Amino acid sequence: MQVALDELGFGPCYHMHCCFQNPMECDMWTEALNAKFRHQGRKYTRKEWDQLLGHCQSVTDVPPAAFIPELHEAYPDAKVVIVQRPPESWYASCQNTVLKFTASKQLLPLYFLDRYMCRRMAPMMGTLFSSLFGSERKDPVKMKQNWIDGYTNVYEEARKAVPEEQRLEFALEQGWEPLCEFLGVEVPKTPFPHRNDSSTFDAGIKVLVKRMWVRAAKLNAPYVAAGIGVAAAWWMYK
Repeated sequence: MQVALDELGFGPCYHMHCCFQNPMECDMWTEALNAKFRHQGRKYTRKEWDQLLGHCQSVTDVPPAAFIPELHEAYPDAKVVIVQRPPESWYASCQNTVLKFTASKQLLPLYFLDRYMCRRMAPMMGTLFSSLFGSERKDPVKMKQNWIDGYTNVYEEARKAVPEEQRLEFALEQGWEPLCEFLGVEVPKTPFPHRNDSSTFDAGIKVLVKRMWVRAAKLNAPYVAAGIGVAAAWWMYK
């Protein structure tokens, strides 16, 4: 949907990937999540949403999807496209993408070494997933049901908050026509984009993890050098 909305002239479209490009935004998302789901801190208003999303014309994916009622309250004239997908298919996709990524053993050392991105991203994603889908990880059957229930709840919350005339129930397989009619724009001549598959996600994550390791090396190089210096001095004068 991000690619489709960008192509229709509603870009920039905010997506989870934007958090990776500007990790400091993770701090604001964590703050907003804590306010909504844990009643910690002040609820976000138009002022805070403008600060976080004011450079965009549209949003998709999480974290924004967790705040549809709040965003509708802040931007009451906005239209909402509810992308329909079978919950079982959605969960299978999550297992092959975001769940596989968050379970990666590489993230634990990076949490301590990459304080710029990983130490911001991990609390945001942890708060987001536990708030929407619970914290069950050991029982795969219960975990799957929790995620599907959370997915369904997000959709129901959106339907309750947004008037029927301002929302479109849309399946990606329908292509451009119903989406363009709803948004009041011309149908592009190019095929409808389908780019958010697991192989594309994996390629993006590899680039992201490599970037975090490079940054971690740069951030921690002075401490490593200092440690080597201390060890050398101890060895010379022992």
